[in-house]
Amino acid sequence: MLLLSTSLIHAQAPAPAAAPQPASVPETAPTPAPTPVPTPAPVPAAPAATAPAATVRPNLTGTWSLDLARSNYDQVPPPTSEFLVFAQAGSGFTVGVTSDNDRGKEVYTLPFATDGTETPTPKGTFSDTATLQYLSTKGEWKGAALVLTQKITYEGAPGSLQSTFTLSPDGRTLTRAMHISVDQGEFDTTSVYDKQ
Repeated sequence: MLLLSTSLIHAQAPAPAAAPQPASVPETAPTPAPTPVPTPAPVPAAPAATAPAATVRPNLTGTWSLDLARSNYDQVPPPTSEFLVFAQAGSGFTVGVTSDNDRGKEVYTLPFATDGTETPTPKGTFSDTATLQYLSTKGEWKGAALVLTQKITYEGAPGSLQSTFTLSPDGRTLTRAMHISVDQGEFDTTSVYDKQ
């Protein structure tokens, strides 16, 4: 609109001899330079959500022979020899034990599951007069360790055993850390077994 009005003025007035004066612009305070807006630092993209890596559960199946020289029974009388046989059938497991110890020769097999449920020991596994009897076994994985919690009777009184089995990286050595709780006290043992 301003350009159009100026054109009309020039068209109606006779052209003066002098050069036209530039239109005056009212004085105003200088406009400050715009303040730069800080640019936010780039935010690294969050890594894509992934499912946690599944813990590799070792394969304990097979026969394991006690290595007395590398084991520590502390105050508990150690067996003179012992074999463990782990087996899996579907989702169920068994551990067979053959042990020569101060109670004589013991041979038994205990079933268990690894979902944290308690599995009763089948009737007839132990004689009614056996010094040590396993009443039930509860198995569960804690990371790469198999933990068996067992209710027992020892010399007729209730007790419990908790065994944590860990396998060496080469799969040749099985270590059992056991906590024993009986009327006679609390005891801890470490048994080391070699793969047969």
